[in-house]
Amino acid sequence: MASATANGRGARLPRATILVVVAALVVAASPQAGAALVYDRALILHGEWWRIVTGHWVHFSLSHLFWNLVVLVPAGAWVERLAPHRTRVLFLLSPLVIGVVLFAADPALQRYAGFSGVAAAVLALLALTQLAAGHPDRWFWRTVLGMIAVKIAAELALGRPGFAHFSDTSIRPVPLAHLAGVACACAVHFRGRRRRQPTATGGLPK
Repeated sequence: MASATANGRGARLPRATILVVVAALVVAASPQAGAALVYDRALILHGEWWRIVTGHWVHFSLSHLFWNLVVLVPAGAWVERLAPHRTRVLFLLSPLVIGVVLFAADPALQRYAGFSGVAAAVLALLALTQLAAGHPDRWFWRTVLGMIAVKIAAELALGRPGFAHFSDTSIRPVPLAHLAGVACACAVHFRGRRRRQPTATGGLPK
């Protein structure tokens, strides 16, 4: 943390995190926007491809939005200060990757909303970044990764939301979204680290 602050990175405003949160709040305030953006497989098949990405900014209840914000806001703001480029790449890639995985691998899923998959990705990237930096509390960040895995396993086993409440009792968690998000975070993290490794001549790869 000290080195990040010293070189100026720690003081940067987490603009990408703020943008993601503001967009979700704007969509939550407009039912019409939610209806036009939600992941709806039938409408996607009819050509409304943007829903694969935009569905992450729609939420099925205020509780759904609240619990996603509880994870995404602190994790996003923290990791964006530590690894701004990788965080912004993850914010760009993870909604598309998760949406495409859901569309391709879960044809039974007709409607999907919420950025819990993106939040899981951001939290995983934060833990990986801290571990790679040699954070003194490595046990804590390993535990964070373990808890993400436990949450996904619990969703697979129980098939019901952990914290969020919905008026529609048919709504279920989608563990595949969280798995895809974490996989995307791992890809962004390790790809970024490989690019930072010194070459044989002592320089950094382009």
